[in-house]
Amino acid sequence: MRNKILLCCVVLIVLIPGVFLICNASGDEYSPIYFSELSSIGFPTAEKQKAAWGINELKIFNKKLYIGYGDYGVNTGPTDVIYYDFEKKDFISEFIVDEEAIVKYRVVDKRLVIPGVDATESWKFGNIYVLADTGWTKYRTITNGLHICDIVSFDEKWYVATGNLFDFSEDEMLVPGAILSSNDKAKSWNFEYTTPCNKNVVFRVHSIVSYKGKLYAFSYAFIGLTKEEIPKEYRQYLGKPYVEKGEEYYTILINDAIGSPDVVVYDKSLWHPLNFISEPNVCWINPFVFKDKLILSVVSGKYVTSINSYISRERRIPQNVSTSLYIFDGEHTRLLPFEYEFLKDMIVKEDKLFLLILKNKQYLIAETHDLQNWKYYALPQGLKEPLSIEYDGKSIYIGMKDGNIFKSKGLKQIKDLSQIKGHEPMKFFGAAELPRDGKWYWAAITGWINWGKLAKISCEVKPGNIIDITTDNISAVSIFVPLMEIDKNKPVILYIDGQEVFRDEINGKTELICKYLEGKWKIEKGSETAEIFEYSRKIIGKSEIELARTGDNPPIGIWKAETFKWVAKTDIAIISGSGVRKNLKKGNITLEDIFNMNYRNSICTFRVKGKTLREMMEFNIKLPKTKRCQISGFELTYKTYKNSKKNIVVDCSINPEKEYLVATSDYFAKRTKRFLGQKVDYKDMNLQVNEAMIRWFEKYEKIGKIHPNIKVIKAK
Repeated sequence: MRNKILLCCVVLIVLIPGVFLICNASGDEYSPIYFSELSSIGFPTAEKQKAAWGINELKIFNKKLYIGYGDYGVNTGPTDVIYYDFEKKDFISEFIVDEEAIVKYRVVDKRLVIPGVDATESWKFGNIYVLADTGWTKYRTITNGLHICDIVSFDEKWYVATGNLFDFSEDEMLVPGAILSSNDKAKSWNFEYTTPCNKNVVFRVHSIVSYKGKLYAFSYAFIGLTKEEIPKEYRQYLGKPYVEKGEEYYTILINDAIGSPDVVVYDKSLWHPLNFISEPNVCWINPFVFKDKLILSVVSGKYVTSINSYISRERRIPQNVSTSLYIFDGEHTRLLPFEYEFLKDMIVKEDKLFLLILKNKQYLIAETHDLQNWKYYALPQGLKEPLSIEYDGKSIYIGMKDGNIFKSKGLKQIKDLSQIKGHEPMKFFGAAELPRDGKWYWAAITGWINWGKLAKISCEVKPGNIIDITTDNISAVSIFVPLMEIDKNKPVILYIDGQEVFRDEINGKTELICKYLEGKWKIEKGSETAEIFEYSRKIIGKSEIELARTGDNPPIGIWKAETFKWVAKTDIAIISGSGVRKNLKKGNITLEDIFNMNYRNSICTFRVKGKTLREMMEFNIKLPKTKRCQISGFELTYKTYKNSKKNIVVDCSINPEKEYLVATSDYFAKRTKRFLGQKVDYKDMNLQVNEAMIRWFEKYEKIGKIHPNIKVIKAK
């Protein structure tokens, strides 16, 4: 099946997009615009891998601000349930869900519920998690629930919207969307409805909403196409491809996925289709209820791919996409005369509707109580990718892709958006392992005490022209003075880690260059700005040869296995050949090169008898070439045939009577049954692969000649 790899890696492409003008619904006069001063309350995901940082969801429940984060395309789970305690002003982890991410929180019958978007377990069941008085309970009961996208209570039952998987064999599967119901609050489920099936298409029911005594379920579908299958005029809007069987494919949304109907409606007795959007090429509809109206955000277009990734690159929607907002009153649909370019999130609170929107490369929050009169809150221009919003009755909270959660602190009415130019957040947090990730708003981490390990920073403008910085694992940082947030005519006072390190006038300079030398912070003035800042790569070693991933015994795999063996002090190392992501070039090797070539794995060890180890290698060489291992510590010769199951070991230096200590990755150790035919008991060294390679370069400095240890003889 062409989309097999897509089953777990496709993230929802858009929430509520469209086009925007700052005027009221009648279009007669301009609505008020305010600049919103922002300050971060924290960065609760900083210790997670970078792909997991994004704050997908913010939800206030029982006077706590719950955080949804993670990426189920990259697979960053398991995922902590984290909330912000308003009284303690601290983030607390209270549970762990077996999901690659948390995308949504829902309140169902007065209970907080997490739909399990992508289980870290098998695909036989999907999960939901319910918060009761006694704590969180996991229900692993949704049959074939590959993705649980939404949940709602209706007519004394719970209903879930899913992407389901029916797997008949390795190459035969169907992936429909479905609705399931439970009359015992998630203990068991029954199928209510499924979308069409198509062997090359993935379907999902992504949203389900109760409105005026009926259920409305919304679906979408996508397919993987090669670049050659996509007309040339649409290729400029493509996102990143995925690779299946060595070929690149692009994820494309399908127009009118379930035919001409836009939705399926359940009236307590029958599911039936309904078509209430007249425009052509509809590929996504997202619903929400406000003021007894069903609001529908519509995305239309041909060959629509990842809009979010395009916005990340261009800060605007692609030209092959059109967006609009409709109102449905239960009988009729009309276009809402509210124009916007892209809407990332929405909340309904205290009889108000808030929309997080993008217009002309500027993010704003639009507020209304009647869908006619609007207020707009412009956010600082440095906020590149806000993902979510929440409102506590006084302040708006904004969850960022970079992990910060900003809180609105004050408002200033402005005439137009030009007045916000140069404004920055008053406080933010940052973290980075690598120089390329060191730039954060009006600061940049440029030096690490321990290179390759996480460095953290917080920066805040305080009353009295004070800039207050805290650091962790940082030896150098540049502060690009937030000139719009200070008094340029008075001395700037800089504190780092609680100590005053600078007190002077800026005198036209824009940068404070801070370096920790001989136990003290030394400060110099500079002229660089955040806009023109460019990071410098950290060179950690050299290679005298090109280390490629190609061939029967690729040199980069040999070196990686030797690194495992050296750092773990084992007899042997065995790694997956597919565990190397990038080649290493001849010449200087940087931290970025090492992080690019490895997945975020740790090193493990296990013990095995030589006889068993040889049996494992005999099993491995019969697998397809992409699943064969790289080794260090012994030599192996085997003969290959067109049918790999006929491959045989010709010679092996393993001593059958000896017990060996073997190093590998945690990924491989958990899957030795797949790669070696047998499970093993392993110990995790709690040492990251990247850190092991940094240690290797600290010891040996350069990669020299690589000695092959696998010989492959091709049968004639």
